Amino acid sequence: MNITFESQPNCRAVYRIEIPAADVQREREDVTANYARSARLPGFRPGKAPKAVVAKKYEGQIREELETALVRKGYNEASKRGDADILSVLNVRDQALHGDDHYTFTIEVSTVPQFELPEYKGIPVKLAKVEVDDADVDHDLLHLRERYQTFTDVEREAQLGDYAVLQVTGSFDGKPVEETHPDAPAYLKKIDGNWFQLSEKENFLPGFYAGLVGAKKGDTRDIAVTLPEDFPYEALRNQVVTFHTTVEGVKEGVLPALDEDFAKKLNPEWDLERLRTEVKNSIQARREQNRENERTNQVIAHLADKLEFELPQEVVNREAQRRTNDIARNALNQGMDQGQIMDAQEQIVSAATQQARQNVKVSFILGEVAKKENLRVSEDQLRMALAQIAMRQKVTPKKLLQDAKKNNLIERLREDLLIENAIRFLKENAVVEEVEAEKEDCGHDHGH
Repeated sequence: MNITFESQPNCRAVYRIEIPAADVQREREDVTANYARSARLPGFRPGKAPKAVVAKKYEGQIREELETALVRKGYNEASKRGDADILSVLNVRDQALHGDDHYTFTIEVSTVPQFELPEYKGIPVKLAKVEVDDADVDHDLLHLRERYQTFTDVEREAQLGDYAVLQVTGSFDGKPVEETHPDAPAYLKKIDGNWFQLSEKENFLPGFYAGLVGAKKGDTRDIAVTLPEDFPYEALRNQVVTFHTTVEGVKEGVLPALDEDFAKKLNPEWDLERLRTEVKNSIQARREQNRENERTNQVIAHLADKLEFELPQEVVNREAQRRTNDIARNALNQGMDQGQIMDAQEQIVSAATQQARQNVKVSFILGEVAKKENLRVSEDQLRMALAQIAMRQKVTPKKLLQDAKKNNLIERLREDLLIENAIRFLKENAVVEEVEAEKEDCGHDHGH
């Protein structure tokens, strides 16, 4: 068999394969013999028809099966040569059975990226000490009380931290946004009785909350807002939208007292001391988890930053599609409507593609670490992972295993677990420097 190999950019390669006539004839005889054994032709007992008659009768099917067998044979030989680590076959083309019976074809394949791992034992990581003090507990207790706050109507002017109940109509160039931009996000067109907490952090529309400070129930205000240049709805980026606003009410949040009654409201068996202990334990667990996540992120970033190599585009595309679907699904779950998601489609695809490239790159790096260290996935580890998936999906392990055989779940799960084992290995072998913890940003301005 004559095989030539040609490496191409972006982790692709081409094999040109020529199978000699003698091999083709042998393969044809095998395929024809298989047909002859089961052929039912008029005038012959089953399996007794002459091969020449069978060959003529099933000429098309035999040729198709012969070509499939020859391609398989050629690919098997090519993959044994070690020219490249083949990921998948992309295309089989230029198939030709020549007059003298030799057979030629070309196989395009996707290949595993080639790179040299840097030193990966002893990666330096900086991790925050995990300490929880009374101020931390007080901070989390404040959040907890906010979840149980009640609201009272006030006649005074609205202050930061208050809630304003609003009727709003948006206009652009003196006309309702509903008319000028019917496909704009709904909240630019009309808001009907929604509550807004007035916050220093302009996490809704820049300047909108500030424009409501000092307003009382019954007041009307026109608030001009310049939409930012990264606003999700492209047609109104950097444009001024005026919000004609009526304040239907001003409400003040009233926190429940931090006392034994509040503790018992959360759990009948708790007193105030037990509540503080539970909150402290919860903060401790959260920070320890954050520390573990940070350890993971740092060892991965250390290797990813040191390596640059070509990636197989089809793998990146597959991962980008998965990430795009995830981002869109999360956006829907967080209340964005289909129109807003379509407006942000370009950013979503761009972010997903960038993240996909990084994910694919990291997977290959960790796969190489697993190979170098001869890491394995134990059957117990696989069983446990399958049991967890079955529990999450609320199906029996037996049912999950039946489905797994159809959708290749076991193989994909084994790959994921091997990657996890590689991360665990890197973390166990990292060199940790303890640093002082920064104060947590809860991302919420209470206005108190």
